[in-house]
Amino acid sequence: MENIRVVELFAGVGGFRLGLEQASSCFQTVWANQWEPSMRSQFAFECYERHFGHRPEHVCQNIVTAKENIPPHDLLVGGFPCQDYSIAKKGARGIEGKKGVLWWEINAILRAHKPRYVLLENVDRLIKSPAWQKGRDFSIILRCFYEAGYAVEWRVINAADYGEAQRRRRTFLFAFRNDTALFRKAAELICVEGLKGAHQLLLQDGFFAPIFPLYGFERKYSEGWLDEFRYLDLKDLSAAQSCHFYASGLMVNGRFYSVESIPLQFPYKPLCSVLETAPLAERYFLSAADIDHWRYLKGAKQETRHRRNGSTYFFSEG
Repeated sequence: MENIRVVELFAGVGGFRLGLEQASSCFQTVWANQWEPSMRSQFAFECYERHFGHRPEHVCQNIVTAKENIPPHDLLVGGFPCQDYSIAKKGARGIEGKKGVLWWEINAILRAHKPRYVLLENVDRLIKSPAWQKGRDFSIILRCFYEAGYAVEWRVINAADYGEAQRRRRTFLFAFRNDTALFRKAAELICVEGLKGAHQLLLQDGFFAPIFPLYGFERKYSEGWLDEFRYLDLKDLSAAQSCHFYASGLMVNGRFYSVESIPLQFPYKPLCSVLETAPLAERYFLSAADIDHWRYLKGAKQETRHRRNGSTYFFSEG
């Protein structure tokens, strides 16, 4: 099988790479970048190098400048920063947020290198962001892929539905360039069958269905256009577009179709089945001398504290 050159962005500790390399030896990571701007110590990158080696193609730099050194590649992967799309962040600003804007670095790489395939991951709320204009940010991302010459299939996947010991919902996007066999198949089917063809791709013949099979769909869907005939440019789209996107969807030639999918449930896996049974190192246990300190840290608090300037304030924690 032909080798597939992979570039891994926002690599973390190497989750994408680990999965790809376990799936097939044809995936060859030619460049990877992990950098946390708010941290003095780059713990994730140190972990990455511990697993995959200290090599010139393993880079710990701001992607804004590091992207200039990305080599040619066939597959671009990455779990791009999720904080600005997450419900856990109060006042999350989506694609306009401090980390949300990193989408534009991915977009720049798409336009410069045009890899055949792109596989990205983010929180499930990505398809609904921001709260005051639902679906705007995801529409912008889909329009960027359209302008760069790609079709996109997406799926919100809960790991627990497929037998994993964790309820973890994440949005995955798989994009394929308009000169690939996957694109031709999708475009021809939708051209002949319309939304029925899109429905068939999501249920049976698309990228996700063989790996994460579906039981079927609910009667909830949305469809429309994001191309230049509907919105002149990205600025126009950003100002006006709002849409309820569902858990499964497809965008081909600027037309999108989204539907609420029902996963085929796999047997649940209990946590005890994945716990390590080997003896644990002492550093994982609290000593008797640490117990009182940890009880204080983890316990409820109602106390007076002092600021650096000498003033006081009342601190309360549940």
